[in-house]
Amino acid sequence: MKIESSLNDGVLTLTIARPEAANALNEALQLELQDALARGQADPFVKAAVLAAAGTKAFSAGADLREYAELPWAQAALRRREVLMETLYALLRFAKPLVASVQAPAVGAGAMLALACDEIVMNGATWLSFPESQHDMPSPVGIVMLEHRGAQGQVQRLIQRAQRLSAGDAHAAGVIDAVCPAQDLATLCDQTALELTEVGAHAYAQNKRWRNDQCIAALARAALAATAADEHRPKGAH
Repeated sequence: MKIESSLNDGVLTLTIARPEAANALNEALQLELQDALARGQADPFVKAAVLAAAGTKAFSAGADLREYAELPWAQAALRRREVLMETLYALLRFAKPLVASVQAPAVGAGAMLALACDEIVMNGATWLSFPESQHDMPSPVGIVMLEHRGAQGQVQRLIQRAQRLSAGDAHAAGVIDAVCPAQDLATLCDQTALELTEVGAHAYAQNKRWRNDQCIAALARAALAATAADEHRPKGAH
């Protein structure tokens, strides 16, 4: 299994468990995550969820670029994007409170998973990054996810310059919600998730749906833009 699940006091913890590959996002892992979210949504004993990751190397190193190696580059990129979009939609449509527990660097698509959660708590010693532009890969989807978190001011730094954003700077900029030492991360995330259940569940779900539906619509447009950019990619570029 690439997604480990545990339930404690109404908080479902879903742990990305592929540390040997820096928790890179392959199709099997993402399908497991989508299924786990659906089951958590349907389970009346689940009041909130935490998205975590195993190991200390990465929350997620992003898309697994070794997957679909047998396909032409554009086809492989399209397939990775299609699977990622379904994962982001599953996170955004999860109607219950959802907290990202970022213990280590969150890179590219891995950072997008965290940004799709309601609140983000990070180990103060780690960082976010979107290195796609260093590989001449446009990232409209990454831009949408940053803007969804109210981080328009960080798009230039993170996407265009491909610079890292430390947990402290991300918190100061409002990109994430809290920072703490690594040893306190799990406790703070559980506490945050439980605090989010103190408001009316119906109101929380409807407010979240309204906010995230707008993001989902923007993501659909961004995915089309990314596909179009891939079709016009210079020959030989990787």
